[in-house]
Amino acid sequence: MSRATKGMNRHQKAAFRPGEHRVRGDEIERLLELAQSDDPEDRLEAASNLCPCHLRRRIDEAWQALYRMMEDPDVRVRRAAWHTLEDGGCPTDPALEPIFERALQSEDDRQVRHFVDMFARPWLRQKEQRTLILATQDRYPLREKCDFCARGPVPVRADFDTEIGAGASARFARVCEQCDH
Repeated sequence: MSRATKGMNRHQKAAFRPGEHRVRGDEIERLLELAQSDDPEDRLEAASNLCPCHLRRRIDEAWQALYRMMEDPDVRVRRAAWHTLEDGGCPTDPALEPIFERALQSEDDRQVRHFVDMFARPWLRQKEQRTLILATQDRYPLREKCDFCARGPVPVRADFDTEIGAGASARFARVCEQCDH
């Protein structure tokens, strides 16, 4: 395995094979324009060629266009756009969350549905787990003396608006639930 392709999936490695079409400069601009065309053939060409294996770098405008094409009315365009996630996209990009949710609700194409199951379900499952963890975290995680009422040890949290001490020994104040309200 060469250094250039270490850590890449098979689709990303294929981009480095001789003969793989590479998109550059003015052609990227042309493809971005095609991505907004009314003609589905133009959008399909854009979705197929704005793929990371052809660009070989992250271009935010290209990803925004691909995200739009993931919800395209033409199923061929949607398939090509969803395929980019497999070719080296970032399925944890927060911009994809609403797209994932809408695709889970309304996508009916079997092939696109496969991509949705591959990328959207794990991401949304992780989101639910993060939400549960945040919901169960204690708002007052420490047991110390409150800097405002001097009761202690009681459950307190750091008050990032108030500093106690001076100079290098300053710290954020500890506030209990009673004093916090």
